[in-house]
Formats: sequence, structure tokens, C-alpha cells
Amino acid sequence: MTLSSVPPPDVLLPAYPTLLPGIHVLERDDNEIQFGLDRRYGIIANGLPPAIVDSVRRLDGRRLLEDVLLAVGEHRDQFHLLLKQLTALGLVTEAAKKNVKRVETGVWSLRARHYQPALTDRRWQSLIAVHGSGRIAVAVTALLATSGVGHLDIRASGTVTEADLGSGFTPAELGQPRQRAIRNVVARVAPDVTTARNQRRLPDLVLLTDTLVPPPEEVAELVDSATTHLPVRVCEGTGIVGPLVVPGRSACLRCCDLHRTDADLSWPRIATQLVGRIPRADLGAVHACASLAVAQAMRLLSPSETRPPAWNATLEIDSFDGNLHRRIWEPHPDCGCGAPVPVEDAPEAAEAASEEVLQET
Repeated sequence: MTLSSVPPPDVLLPAYPTLLPGIHVLERDDNEIQFGLDRRYGIIANGLPPAIVDSVRRLDGRRLLEDVLLAVGEHRDQFHLLLKQLTALGLVTEAAKKNVKRVETGVWSLRARHYQPALTDRRWQSLIAVHGSGRIAVAVTALLATSGVGHLDIRASGTVTEADLGSGFTPAELGQPRQRAIRNVVARVAPDVTTARNQRRLPDLVLLTDTLVPPPEEVAELVDSATTHLPVRVCEGTGIVGPLVVPGRSACLRCCDLHRTDADLSWPRIATQLVGRIPRADLGAVHACASLAVAQAMRLLSPSETRPPAWNATLEIDSFDGNLHRRIWEPHPDCGCGAPVPVEDAPEAAEAASEEVLQET
């Protein structure tokens, strides 16, 4: 998109303007510059005098807006318009004290199209629970902490073994209670994130990690309390994230079980054997799955008219073959969970379940 075609927006300019982290500013010719490389978000500004081009490159949040405008002299009005256009597009934002959380949410802001300080605050005020006792739980927790989530509720059992190493633990933590060791990981990567149990509020999201089939009583408790939850596991080398369960609104785990049972009457017996089972997963699959899961969590914390991809679906990532597949799981008509059931799509969901009923758990 060329900025000259964008009408002047009515926005409040930042007091200390800075370019969004991760945005490349590239020269196309002497008076034309390009912001970003992705065709979906790339912006071209032309007809710019050298003074404005130089000032754009130096938008680092260290100078007051008035000083920034004064630096271009007679081109003040043109630069003022450019800043308004870039601010409206989310490419220029308010600077603040430098920290990891702000840079991380700044990069995310480009895709989410949210004002960076608001997104930073929303993440910092959020509480996400991680329930799991395997490699994925550790990787997910570390990513959430460094993504700017302020409160983490960690539920894990057992002690750290050599099989746990590689996703955040160090050899010094071998033999330690796993829950305490995961909290130590958070303290190392994000010391200001709280990991104390919070009894006064429900989590904004619970990640059910590692187990092929979460314990039914745990899932029932989440549904009864209307707590949003997201299963995250690796099955035979394939990372599986989802479905994102928003009780009463999206397909629940029982919906998925009913679809699987429609496709394979033996599924209930198989599922019973998989409850609580944590398979050994290679680190490539663990980290790919954890990254995908945290991206879905961040989508949930970024209000949008577009639902996260894991809504009524599982995302299956095979890092070995380089494949990512989205499998649809619509609400099942016999579940009664309250999620709206498509009138004609239920047979399609059953067909999808039958494709790989043994592989997708």
C-alpha cells in the first residue's frame, strides 16, 4: 500500500514516537521508503525529502514529538502527516522504558494491530495456568513468561529426571520437585513474573500440556467453572495444539471424543488407556508445539474480530516433514455443552476424525 493514497487519520500522536520493533525501513529511491517486507503489511511512502527520510530512521523514542518535528524544518507539516498515517497503521507507537516485555509485545503488535502499551498491559495483567509434567510444560511456561504474561499458575507433579532436560531445566535441577523447578525456570528468564498460586481469580486460560488425554475430572472442573482451556501435546512426533475450548461457545473435548467415537466405536476404550499418559517427545517437536501453543494463547489475549485458528480445530505440526495441518472439530450435536452446532457440518467433522483417529489424540 502506498501512503499517499491513505487519507489523513484523526489520531493522537505519541509523545515519544518510536518505530514498532522489528519493522525494516528500506530505501526504494532517493525520496521513497518502504516499511516492512511482508506484502500484507508493507507500506510505501514517496515524495519524501531527505530530512524526513533521515528523521524516520531515527525514530527511537528518545526525543519528544515536538523535537522530532522541529528537526525537519520546513517539512514539518508533511512529516506530521506521515507520523499520523504511520501511527494509525500501528507502525509508530509510544516509547517507554526499555524492557523485554515491551519489545516482545511490540513485535506482536504488527500482526495483532493493537496499540502496543495496551497490549503490554493486557498481557501483564493476565493469569495463565500451565498444568503438565513433561517437557512441553517447561517450554510453554518459559515462552509465556518471556512473552510478557505477568502471572503464571504452574501445576506439575513428580521430580525432574534426565528425560526432562532440554526445554528449560538445567542438570542442577535433577531430582528437584518438578513444580518448584519450573518456577525456577521462570525466575531465570523473567524474574518479575509471579508464580504464586492465586486463589482469588480464575485463570484467563489453562494449558493442559503433555498428556495425550487429560484427566476427565480435571477437564470437567474447567468446564464447570467456565474456564477457557487448550490441550497441548505431542503424539508420535506430531505436535497437536487444541481445540481451544471456550465453554459454551466452542467445541469441547467431549465433542471431539464423540466425533472420534462416531468414526471408531473403540475410541472410548482407547482413550481410557491414554488418560494421563505422557509420551517421550523429541525436542524439535516439543519446541515447535510449544511455540504454536503460546501463539494461540497470545491470540486469545489480543482481542480481535477473528477467532484464533485453534477455535473448533486442532493445529498439527510435523517439524520433521515441515507440515502444518488444521483439523476441524465442530461442536457435536449429542454433547450438550452449549456450543452452537452447525446444521449440516457434523458429518464432515466425523469424517475428519476418521482420517487419523489413531494418530490424532
